[in-house]
Amino acid sequence: MVDVAEFPGNGPIRLTCKDCSLAELCLPRGVSPDDMGRFETMVDQRPPLSRDEPLYRTGDRFTALYAVKSGSLKTLVSTQDGENQITGFYLPGELFGFDGFDDNHSCSAVALERSNVCELPLDSIEELSSNIPSLRRELDRLMARQINSDQSMLLLLSRRSADERLATFLVSLSMRFQQRGFSANEFRLSMSRHDIANYLGLAAETVSRLFKRLKESKIASVNGRTIIVHDFDALRDGIDGCAGSLPERNLA
Repeated sequence: MVDVAEFPGNGPIRLTCKDCSLAELCLPRGVSPDDMGRFETMVDQRPPLSRDEPLYRTGDRFTALYAVKSGSLKTLVSTQDGENQITGFYLPGELFGFDGFDDNHSCSAVALERSNVCELPLDSIEELSSNIPSLRRELDRLMARQINSDQSMLLLLSRRSADERLATFLVSLSMRFQQRGFSANEFRLSMSRHDIANYLGLAAETVSRLFKRLKESKIASVNGRTIIVHDFDALRDGIDGCAGSLPERNLA
């Protein structure tokens, strides 16, 4: 039997590798049907994470990569003044944990809501990828995408206005939901406005004001954490030409 879990606001999704509805967004994309059985034997199913529960912390030894099965997580680093800076949000089908390739994790990963993750032990990945070239290529592709995502985020924070930062963030989320077969125009935010503000380098009050401005201009409306985009073209126009630099996450 195939296990299922709720993807908040969008209904059930499958959780196993072979039959998972997210397989084309996750690492199994690089595995042929003949090798899928070998791949699945290395995947560990971790107990569900509760909201605000850490999966790993800064300084923890790097032992595995992780794929989100359901729910969502954020990664964050501690700044010199003791504050936390959010560096990314991860949705179902997205792979993360690459920050640990220097032996220890350079950031922490925390659940935004009740979440399930697949654990892919590093030793098993290295052994299997040495025998399955397509898996190695997929890993290399995902690592390169992570680097590009980090660079795009640095560009966004250094050169874009507050309006452009929020518009870029919402368009990026919309694209990620659409890749999962969900609505690109109506989706639920699992992260708080404070988290969004932290990620975008803005004050929480500024984010609230920007959401109000989007509503007044009839571009988008907000009902709690549900976003409804009424004019997607106008939202993209708010990015002012940086659409090609949208931060991406590790998915297919």
